[in-house]
Amino acid sequence: MEPIALTLGQKFELEKRTRDISAITDVQQLQALTKDLLLAWQQEIARSRAAVEDALG
Repeated sequence: MEPIALTLGQKFELEKRTRDISAITDVQQLQALTKDLLLAWQQEIARSRAAVEDALG
């Protein structure tokens, strides 16, 4: 399976967010961000699964 290609805009956004994360020194802020990212990741998985089910269904 081929990896999904990111757009140029997504690559720039990823680089910006990566730098923002690297600049965080507050552990609680980093923990909150990590929890938000985990939730967003799982929500995206659920949306993708629903889209596939709709397409097949």
